Amino acid sequence: MTGTAWKRGAARLLGAMAAMLAMLASPAARAEWWEAQTSHFVVYSESDQSDAEKFAALLERFDNALRTLQGMPVPGPEVGAANRVKVYRTGDTDNIAVFAHASGSGIAGFYIPRAGNPVAFVPARERIATSKGIERGPRLDIKTVLLHEYTHHFMLSNFSTAYPQWYTEGSAELYSTIRFMDDGSFHVGDVPQARGAALNALPDIPLARLFDTKATLSGMQQYQSYTFGWLLSHYLNFAPERKGQLLAYLKALNSGEDSLTAAKRVFGDLDALQREVRRYKRGPFLGYDVKPGNYVEPKVTMRRLSAAEEALIRDHMRSQRGVDRKEARDVASDMAGKDAAFSDSLPAQLWVGEAQIDARNWDAADAAADRALKLDPESSLANLLKANVFMGRGKADKSAYAKARPYFIKARHFDELDPRPAVGYYLSFREAGEAIPAPAVTALEQVYPEASFDPQYRLLLTRQLLDDGKGDLARTVIAPIAFQGHEGKEENLLLAVVKAIDDKKLDEARTKIAEIFKKMNDEGEK
Repeated sequence: MTGTAWKRGAARLLGAMAAMLAMLASPAARAEWWEAQTSHFVVYSESDQSDAEKFAALLERFDNALRTLQGMPVPGPEVGAANRVKVYRTGDTDNIAVFAHASGSGIAGFYIPRAGNPVAFVPARERIATSKGIERGPRLDIKTVLLHEYTHHFMLSNFSTAYPQWYTEGSAELYSTIRFMDDGSFHVGDVPQARGAALNALPDIPLARLFDTKATLSGMQQYQSYTFGWLLSHYLNFAPERKGQLLAYLKALNSGEDSLTAAKRVFGDLDALQREVRRYKRGPFLGYDVKPGNYVEPKVTMRRLSAAEEALIRDHMRSQRGVDRKEARDVASDMAGKDAAFSDSLPAQLWVGEAQIDARNWDAADAAADRALKLDPESSLANLLKANVFMGRGKADKSAYAKARPYFIKARHFDELDPRPAVGYYLSFREAGEAIPAPAVTALEQVYPEASFDPQYRLLLTRQLLDDGKGDLARTVIAPIAFQGHEGKEENLLLAVVKAIDDKKLDEARTKIAEIFKKMNDEGEK
């Protein structure tokens, strides 16, 4: 038998075996999908009910811990359905790597900060085996990666403070290792074990370069911003001899003082600080336990996904990940007709409609939106879907923008905590090239508490505030995402906007932010 014939024979045999196994499989053996909802998360989990519930409770405990550390109410005010982070759990790291467009990377999860629709993707199970059979050394685990990313979400949602990149990443690493105890207490300060090898093997980043926002770090130094950033953050947070200095440095940075200048003034001799941190790396590492008062276990509401949702969830996840032109067409093709097949399911109409908008299939998207509105005329999401169909059509027919506005208004009326209707209403004027009325600008500003974790929303609001001559307010909006730098030889346009505002050059700030939007539009057209 030739090699080709053998492959054909093996394929037939495997196909027959698969068909037989499928016939023998009981309904109980098929994968289950559960929705676990808490105050700040909605977890869609391909697992059993208990596992999904425990995972959602862990995430909510983490949010509660961050609130406790910041002296905030627990669990805090109602955030609304749209602003809960949607966490999709399925497969292992190989499956998630496909979603991340990073096959073979072993990525343990990722997060996308979208106003009204923040999403994260993590494996439902760990993958330990490697090509050699055994994986050596600590790995970035599912929980740590997601808690790291949620720390970014939490900080941008609740504070207007600007942080340099090393502290943004270092503090996220610091909080991602919070350890929870059965009595409701938690421990802060554990070492991120997956970073240990890099911390020991790689050289420290010179502090004079780390604090200099105008310096360009090498790729290796960029990687070290997580590991060395954690070490420096840990030391400055816990070392008694440095108490209060980190806060003083961040305050100086936010008042407009140059980062390196502020670091030298607040920390003193940077070479001496470097030596202290190098010694601290040898341990022991400080930390502390926190026992919240009147601790109550997070409430988790469980629901098994409907047949329609289970049939569409994987394609919906692809859509939620974000798609380019080809991927959008592929996803839309795979979902085509399923809105009609599940005509009594509102999620089916919404999910299929979103995919058809991505693919620019306006008629198909419109049909799904009409079905959604028929099922529930008072659904904010159904009205939002209809509005977005008109927004898509507006690129070829400017009159469509005006048709979108009544649906945005209805969507906002039915869910005042979802920022997307307000943003869409504002953009319906901007994209149409019309004068933007005061109510639209007001609406854009009003949803800041619900949308501030989204960098693109911050850019929209910054541009509008600069157009209105409100430079100081614009600075508070853009600064928290601007102090990252070190990312290569290209100018940090975000930081350039901040600097222009500090120098009272609002025309220059408007020019710089226009460059940002042009760059974003050019990349979006690819």
